[in-house]
Amino acid sequence: MSTLSLSPTPFHDDVIENQDDSSSEQQDPFLQQMNRGSYLRQLRLLALQDEMERLARQEEEEEQTSSEWFEEKKCDDDANDSTEQDAVEVHVSPGGERTLDYSVYLSHQRYYDDLKHVDMNYIDYGHIGGGDSLIVEQRKRLGKGGFCWDAAFILGEHVVAHESVWNATGEDGAEKNTVLELGAGTGLCGMMIAKSTKAHVILTDLPELMGLIDDNVRRNFSTHDSGHMISSQGTVESRVLRWGVEDDYRGAPFDVIVGADIVASLYDPIALAQTLHALSGPKTKIYISSKSRLDKPHEEFDAEMRRLFHRAEKVQPQSRLKNPHVFVMVFQSKRDCL
Repeated sequence: MSTLSLSPTPFHDDVIENQDDSSSEQQDPFLQQMNRGSYLRQLRLLALQDEMERLARQEEEEEQTSSEWFEEKKCDDDANDSTEQDAVEVHVSPGGERTLDYSVYLSHQRYYDDLKHVDMNYIDYGHIGGGDSLIVEQRKRLGKGGFCWDAAFILGEHVVAHESVWNATGEDGAEKNTVLELGAGTGLCGMMIAKSTKAHVILTDLPELMGLIDDNVRRNFSTHDSGHMISSQGTVESRVLRWGVEDDYRGAPFDVIVGADIVASLYDPIALAQTLHALSGPKTKIYISSKSRLDKPHEEFDAEMRRLFHRAEKVQPQSRLKNPHVFVMVFQSKRDCL
């Protein structure tokens, strides 16, 4: 890194040598102004040099930290070779399509970057809740809505684990509880619930994502006479639902509403809260999973939801995926006002 040469100028020397008031009074006002300007420039140059040296030290520390991380990761990989050599995490088809075996990933979780799987064409989640297998397609060209996020998988497992709390369907063939998923994206969370519980799940999102959702539903469910897609447990359908568009709210109120990572800066958190209120009944339970990264939208959403619902609780997710940044909020007991 180059350093600045800061040798004092004659003007600076004059300022240092002429500190008493009598000398200053004898100086020409123009020279006084020039000396003052030179002195300020020297201070700015000194501050600049300090900043450049600080940045250089910071770069050195970051390089050292990065080097230590890669060395630690290499040692970690070497140590795990013996236990993972028979586990194939990614399968590549003859056509070049990549499928991630999610069970292998779960067996040796190391980091929790939401973009870690974006190059996968498919993610094989295996048998969900002891039921049928689930294979979900991702599509990069659709942006964030075309990917499977940690918050979706965590929410799916959490809701399935708490079925006894929200699913009152008996063994006598009573009508199934309805579960509405907002912002379904690939459909991962809702399909996990339909695969694992005796509920009817409605996957919703914007029109541009319906093609992906429909393809994933057809891949994982069979057609029923009712027109709904079925698994060994629940049933599923898909349709467009735009927040704030009441014509899309048919079927409300729903027994359960879920949403994974939908409180984001790209959306209006107030409109989302009001949509949830409009879709709810007095006994509706709402499960929202989020990742701690967008404080302002979450604060606005949480404040509005507490205004619209009597009960709001942040809970520890129950899932095999241990991403520490994902949390679940549960809301219920709708207030009768907006």
